[in-house]
Amino acid sequence: MTEQDTAPSAAAADPALRDRLVDSIRELLPHVLKREVAEVTADTELMDALGLSSTTGLELVLELEERLELEISVEELGRDDFGTVGSLADYVAGNLLTEA
Repeated sequence: MTEQDTAPSAAAADPALRDRLVDSIRELLPHVLKREVAEVTADTELMDALGLSSTTGLELVLELEERLELEISVEELGRDDFGTVGSLADYVAGNLLTEA
């Protein structure tokens, strides 16, 4: 595998964008989960701690796209990317689609 084959790292992503994504995910979680969630941080586990399912995970990504007016490539999106709020923000920051 060459360097060109690897996905963009979280370090390469804009830190301000990542922070904005974390904040937006935190704000969207109560709407997507249809319940209050307390004390969500970048380290909060989405599936284990909050009970996010594959269906609600997809809804979260779609809501994030709509809220931030971004298009996110979901081709490589996997279960590991939904590990924590921060890991999802890292994935999104590194997989934004731009208009050609």
